Amino acid sequence: AMFFVLVAIGCSSQRASTSFKADEVPGTWSLTDDENCTFDVRLSATGSAVSNWSKGPASAQGESGRWAIDGNRVVIDYTDGWRDVILYSKTGKFQKVSYGPGTPRDGEPSNSGLAVRTGDKLAQWVGVYELPQAASAATHSFFMSLQSTHAAWKSVNEVRVGSWWAAGNSVRIRWADGWINELTQIDARLEVHAWMPGTQLDAAGAPVGPPTIAGEARRVD
Repeated sequence: AMFFVLVAIGCSSQRASTSFKADEVPGTWSLTDDENCTFDVRLSATGSAVSNWSKGPASAQGESGRWAIDGNRVVIDYTDGWRDVILYSKTGKFQKVSYGPGTPRDGEPSNSGLAVRTGDKLAQWVGVYELPQAASAATHSFFMSLQSTHAAWKSVNEVRVGSWWAAGNSVRIRWADGWINELTQIDARLEVHAWMPGTQLDAAGAPVGPPTIAGEARRVD
């Protein structure tokens, strides 16, 4: 049985100043949703935002949008109508408030919780990826999200949940339906291999034998 710890590990949620500077916002943040489940959002230096929240219609494709600084707030607006706001709370920690589609932005938030900077080791892999679905059909792809809780989600098959762990310059994902994916960073290239259910594993949990599918993945930014 797989067990997911819904906390962000190795993170910091405190700061000394009450206003944000543009160069300290980019990076990965871990937030909680309306069910108190952890998800993450990657904020780029160019203002784009990609979250790995995988419960919506887009599934593991997550959410995309833009972020901007508004005084002591970082405002993230997604294309699905949600807004997340990271701010400095009176308790000395980062706080997150969220507004659902159609909710007045100056009214009561739809939900709230803590916000923390994701630890570097987790942030290296956390995010949303597009992977090839079949070696014989390069146009067929699916999305996969890796969360800081070590939970993984995918946008294909009936069983879409799994868990992931890092191994050197690779990350391995074991899905509940028996499939195994492995991403390996080689310079600017992100290679992906997949093994079908029933593949033999060695003592370290690595698949034995050639992969069923091999190709190149991309991280969604």
